[in-house]
Amino acid sequence: MKLAANALNHLLRQNAWAAERLRAFSGRTIKLSLLPFEALFTIAGNGEFVPAAADAVAEAGIILTPTAALRLLANQPPEKLVKVEGDSELATEIGKVLHQLEWEYEEDLSRLIGDIPAHELVSLGKRVAAEGQRQFWSVAGMLAEFWQEEDPLIAKQRHLEQFAREVDQLRDDAERLSKRVDRLEKSTISK
Repeated sequence: MKLAANALNHLLRQNAWAAERLRAFSGRTIKLSLLPFEALFTIAGNGEFVPAAADAVAEAGIILTPTAALRLLANQPPEKLVKVEGDSELATEIGKVLHQLEWEYEEDLSRLIGDIPAHELVSLGKRVAAEGQRQFWSVAGMLAEFWQEEDPLIAKQRHLEQFAREVDQLRDDAERLSKRVDRLEKSTISK
């Protein structure tokens, strides 16, 4: 737990606003779970996390599934994948703080290899990630086009709109026919 607390506190120090917000919860204990791991922390007076005492009971808990953790890393909203237990106000506020933390990885890397190599490495990483994303969307576009044109598994938007218009027309025609049949029945009954 000490290692997890040190990692969280490192991020809090890089985001000074976060520790300031957590000071309001000084002395409160929370359970953070990234299944199958879980740890209890108490919020210290300076807004940092310290491992909770052995007999401590969590007032609130945030349970993060592995799927939710991956979505968070991909900057996607993890709604409905994060569970909150206990004091929902405490858990929600701490969850918001943790979600908004930004890791200054270039700064940390510069301490290991120097400023210029760290900057170049981070720039290279961003370019590789951007190119990977571009390639992914390019392949996805090609597959979508293939499935629409060559081996139609996906309907084109204009085909869906045409189908919807035809269904509406059929419904209207059926209603008109039903009214005509009703009128004919009434006219034959009255004769």
